[in-house]
Amino acid sequence: MKEPPVIDIISPHGMCAGVHAAVAKALAEGKKSEVPLYCLHELVHNEIVIDELKALGFIFVDSVEQIPVGETVVFSAHGVSPQIRKAAAERKLKVIDTTCPFVAKVHSVAKDFTEKKLPVVILGDEKHIEVQGIVGEIESVGGKAYCGFSSAIENASLPAGSKIAVVAQTTMNAEKVAAEIEALGKKFKVKNAARVCGATDERQEAVRRYAETALPGTGVLVLGSRTSANSKRLAEVAAASGLKTFFAGSLEELENIDFSGVKRLGVTSGASTPERFFSEAIRRLRHIPEHVAIIMDGNGRWATSRGKPRGEGHKAGAKTLGDVLDWCGKKGVKYLTVYAFSTENWKRPKSEVTGLMNLFAAMLKKKERDFIKNRVRFRMIGRRGDLSKSLLRVIEALELKTQEFERQFIVAISYGGRAEIVDAVNSAISRGEPVTEESFRKYLYAGDIPDPDLVIRTSGECRTSNFLLWESAYSEYYFTDVLWPDFSEEEFDKAIASYAGRNRRRGGV
Repeated sequence: MKEPPVIDIISPHGMCAGVHAAVAKALAEGKKSEVPLYCLHELVHNEIVIDELKALGFIFVDSVEQIPVGETVVFSAHGVSPQIRKAAAERKLKVIDTTCPFVAKVHSVAKDFTEKKLPVVILGDEKHIEVQGIVGEIESVGGKAYCGFSSAIENASLPAGSKIAVVAQTTMNAEKVAAEIEALGKKFKVKNAARVCGATDERQEAVRRYAETALPGTGVLVLGSRTSANSKRLAEVAAASGLKTFFAGSLEELENIDFSGVKRLGVTSGASTPERFFSEAIRRLRHIPEHVAIIMDGNGRWATSRGKPRGEGHKAGAKTLGDVLDWCGKKGVKYLTVYAFSTENWKRPKSEVTGLMNLFAAMLKKKERDFIKNRVRFRMIGRRGDLSKSLLRVIEALELKTQEFERQFIVAISYGGRAEIVDAVNSAISRGEPVTEESFRKYLYAGDIPDPDLVIRTSGECRTSNFLLWESAYSEYYFTDVLWPDFSEEEFDKAIASYAGRNRRRGGV
């Protein structure tokens, strides 16, 4: 089996503050709007974000003239010219402005230089929307913009020795900007106001630092859209540093990359790349299961072997569970489902059951702040009617507070795999709908999440114990003799390594 490369995360990476704010603002407006919103050009250069906005009903246009009078337009993070703002006003359009503050500053500086009668040179791609907006700013006050790079500017109708002001497209390569300023300074008196976005510069510098200590066989993977200037700059920096460079704008594209000969791979992402795409890419590169389910067995035996009450074993097991949740976050596991209390466990002594229920409530209250801080969605699966009203209030309050988060922690309480299937069948019957494997899924307790990739059982028992019977049909199983309170990160890593080495054919060859 070919050894995969060691994966390094190059930091900082991913969305800058300006892009994050623009996307968050647009998504919030889209979710609350009852009518389609129009976006002038791409909000940011990333297909994942654009597809998400389209799903919310956003309509992307190339000019304000394409937008019906009186509708709402979103100006992208790249900014727009004063001429476009005037045209929008004439059409009585409601404006949602997501222009990056750094881009807005460049507009202001370029306008100020023009009003002072200085010719303004814009280092960047004259076809890029951001540059076009700056050009419009200069022309709105009677100036002329000179776009491009030193070789072209030197041949423009600017007398040698004349004073010029220079600004730059914010996503430029910082080293290239410095070289261009030096070249222009040989012919002109340069007033330099060319500044690359700080976040863009930091990400490029992080790639350079990574390259400085890279050994032979090291490569760099840039995650981002091919239409994103800042993502392309990261790839240019990596290639210029002598590293083998790869680029992926989607998970499908990532799956088709051949990393042969690469022993170590640094991964970065452009300032318009969503973190969820980056996290999922890292998970796949490291062969981390997306969904891990655990049968937490051995609390009672752990306590008995130490001469302690069984309740002490459950408390020790609760601590281990908190640790596992942290490890899952660190390693990139998106879903963690744990078997906490089965439908059969109600047959245990009343004192033990009461102690367990009190422990559940106390743990959830204690962990609430951590769930919110780490953006973890809490969910319960099982027969809720079996629980006390007080415990159910704690559970449902936490579910409500964390419902918007993507990473999920699912706890099975008063749960049985057969009971879940029976409940799902009864729900389907009550709806009078024909049942297929695909339609049946929606009636399961958490039918919206993917099936577990890996099921771990502790304490040396080698059975499923009525856990996720439908969902685990093609799961990989890992059994360990370790009792649950003693389950360590080392043992968790062994389970994941075992999973990574398996060929999941799912009935195929």
